Amino acid sequence: MNPGLSRYFPLMLLGILAGLSFWLEQATQVPLIRNDSKTRHDPDTLVDNLSVHRFGPDGVLQYKLVATHMEHYPDNESSRVFSPRLTSYRPEKPDVVLTGKQALVTQEGKHVLVQENVVITRAAFADRPELVLRTEELTVLPDAGQAFNQHPVLITQGASWMKGVGIQVDNNLGMFSLQSQVTGEYFNKPPREAATP
Repeated sequence: MNPGLSRYFPLMLLGILAGLSFWLEQATQVPLIRNDSKTRHDPDTLVDNLSVHRFGPDGVLQYKLVATHMEHYPDNESSRVFSPRLTSYRPEKPDVVLTGKQALVTQEGKHVLVQENVVITRAAFADRPELVLRTEELTVLPDAGQAFNQHPVLITQGASWMKGVGIQVDNNLGMFSLQSQVTGEYFNKPPREAATP
């Protein structure tokens, strides 16, 4: 784990986990029309072009969730969100964006599974380039402040990169770890470009 990536990555994920808590709260409070067929896994609520904003007490935008479609299932009180894009706006810090093809939110929002082309991006700021985490699946436990998977993970920041299989994130301890097959390269400064003749 290199110092440039390790110092800022837990802060980035903390913002995303806080945003997911907000997202889950919104997803589980959608007004529902109940029916008597709770034995089938059929949606009872459908929402297209979902857009949810959360503002702080000072009126400043904190989070924005947009998705192309959301479905709620009464048999297990789960929700499926399609093409979610969660943006965390942090004062005097770069924005952090979480995207995926879909996410499954379990009852009461205690467990979120973001699936297919999961990307977490922290915008560039000051002299630090954009930081990007890519993986195929990420399980998030918002109440516990934890996220994990057992899939390949690639983290890039400018020319520096780190990859491994499996990631464990604990925002309570402010740390993350790649679980196995970890390799990477760290550049304190951008590599020199080849001299032009």
